[in-house]
Amino acid sequence: MTPRTVVIVGAGLAGARAAEALRAEGFDGRVVLVGEEPFGPYERPALSKEFLAGTRDETSLQLRKPGFWNEREIELVLGTRVDSVDPVSRVARTSRGWELPFDAIVLATGARPRRLPLDLPAGVHELRTLTDAQALRDELVPGRHLVVIGGGFVGAEVASTASSLGMHVAIVEAAPAPVSRVLGEKVGLMLASRWRARGIDVRLRTGVEHIRADVSGRVDAVALTDGTTLRADAVLVGVGVEPRRELMPKRPSADVHPAGDVVGPGHWNAAALDGTAAARRILGLEVPPAQPHYVWSDQFGLRLQVVGTPRPDDPFELNGDDDSFAVRYFDELGRTRAALLANRPAEAAAIRRTLQESALPFAA
Repeated sequence: MTPRTVVIVGAGLAGARAAEALRAEGFDGRVVLVGEEPFGPYERPALSKEFLAGTRDETSLQLRKPGFWNEREIELVLGTRVDSVDPVSRVARTSRGWELPFDAIVLATGARPRRLPLDLPAGVHELRTLTDAQALRDELVPGRHLVVIGGGFVGAEVASTASSLGMHVAIVEAAPAPVSRVLGEKVGLMLASRWRARGIDVRLRTGVEHIRADVSGRVDAVALTDGTTLRADAVLVGVGVEPRRELMPKRPSADVHPAGDVVGPGHWNAAALDGTAAARRILGLEVPPAQPHYVWSDQFGLRLQVVGTPRPDDPFELNGDDDSFAVRYFDELGRTRAALLANRPAEAAAIRRTLQESALPFAA
């Protein structure tokens, strides 16, 4: 039976795409899109790059023009948290005390940043939301010192942006190399070498002992496990994310459809496809076939594109130079499993097509 009311929890990319797909497929029932943030759906990847650099503002980040949602009769409920979902009575309850009945519900609650088990003074930031980015942007002042804890893509992007704005930047990574759990140690060290060549103080195999505050309670230094101390006017903690699964039912329910980062790999393209797939499942339509994993990162003059799912211990082949290179990862039969492309967009598109046509699984 076609539902008459669909509630979508989470106004990020997956939730927005689910709402759009329902209308695009002709669903004429009620669609309620509930977001905890005070902003409508926006582009999260730009937060660590153009937004921090000041080349884009809040308005330009919006996925759709303000009138889009009203025109499609999608009820956009912002600044509201859904606290519980009862799949039996089919009711979602919000932080405002509202009860939202549903015939089907999409849980696109996303992920939250992992926290350090330390006392965090003022001036220590995370970067997941537009509000986070607004607070961090105010800290990016030329001549000041930024310490980035975690050498993942987001941390590297923020480091690149901050350095371009004239800040002194250090990256602290506990692993032997940045992004080594994804791309392998040798490739991670190659990226770290590029960061260092562009003035970044990169500390590997090093953890954080504590974050020191001055007499006003604001961060002024980061003490490391190797006994050294880094000056810090601001700190970004970027040690990964964890899915927000509190609303997931204990048992599978035909009326509950998780989508996006709450169940997926945490990438833009995956979230967009997953939101559309959730809408099609609700309507009883065929779901498009799985796509190769794809993620990109802009950092230190490189557009990095990861296609497929590399494994850290995969054999690989590297060709190119510091400003344009390709790393191909192979499976045990010598087939291309994945690739990292730097400033090679045409090759990235070709490899995506190759993996799509192959029989290789896309998940790790």
